Amino acid sequence: MNTTGIRSSILTALLLTTTGLAVAQDPQFSQFYAAPQYLNPALTGNTHQDRIGLNYRLQWPGVQPGYETYMAAYDHRFSTVNAGIGGMVLRDKAGTNGLTFTTIGLSYSYEARINYRRAVRGGLRMGYTMRGVDPSGYLFADQVIRDNAAQTIEPSLIEQISYLDLAAGFMYFSEQFYVGTSFNHINRPNQSLMIDGDARLQVRTSVHTGYSFATDGRVFSKADTRMTLAAHYKMQGKWDQFDLGMYLAHRQLLAGLWYRGLPVLKAYERGYGNDESVILMAGFETEHQLRVIYSYDITISKLTMRSGGAHEISLQYEWPRKSKNRKHRIVPCPKF
Repeated sequence: MNTTGIRSSILTALLLTTTGLAVAQDPQFSQFYAAPQYLNPALTGNTHQDRIGLNYRLQWPGVQPGYETYMAAYDHRFSTVNAGIGGMVLRDKAGTNGLTFTTIGLSYSYEARINYRRAVRGGLRMGYTMRGVDPSGYLFADQVIRDNAAQTIEPSLIEQISYLDLAAGFMYFSEQFYVGTSFNHINRPNQSLMIDGDARLQVRTSVHTGYSFATDGRVFSKADTRMTLAAHYKMQGKWDQFDLGMYLAHRQLLAGLWYRGLPVLKAYERGYGNDESVILMAGFETEHQLRVIYSYDITISKLTMRSGGAHEISLQYEWPRKSKNRKHRIVPCPKF
């Protein structure tokens, strides 16, 4: 193992053995509206009837092997009672040393109409998370002290734990405007991989808003070309992040441009601006209602493009295209 690998392994081991000081952040998607149940459980069932979604993200492939996140989700709308149910499976693998977690979540949402064009939604998600680590990839301090011994004598490392994870969210939306907020890990589960350790997950708060308008001179509901301006703020412990951008939809085509960072309001340290990435996005919808979107994060932080940026792809299939019951016509809700 080279010097960099040794330092990385020792650092990871130290993080694992710290109780209460090491707080991990959740995985993220640049295409956050293509992962609605993960973004906000209130968006469960914001469809005409049924939806299947697949998401994949590879972050920093230049730092081999990168960080991978997979998600599969399904949700259904009960139009006669204005409710939605759904399920999702999210798996994340961080770096070379086998630090993984898998979450299985069930979501429920309810929509209350204000009038024909405005509504509010509330949602809950109950998840079960399995978090684990492969200790064979780590180098502990006691191994270095004992002339690079093959195995650690550290007795307190747990290779896998599981816990209940709860989330809630709310959304207000009209035909062209929406604003929502969600709260994840509201029960503050203990994610420590140490016996008798205490590393409580910080509550992750998300605020998301957007405004859509027609750009082809037609009435919004009948427009072929629409632009959406959107923002997404995330906060978890001392960590926060802000996404600001737009996407243009023309019939079956979509293109977007986003910026991620907080350069004016916050800096990690003096002289170190809080800029992370510029995100390019493009997608299309087939005649069979399959929506495919690809995005690429261009790293603009000090990590530079040596990180390889981030690749992300999402697939969504939604049916039927139009509601069979006009009495329960849905109000447009945020989605790509």
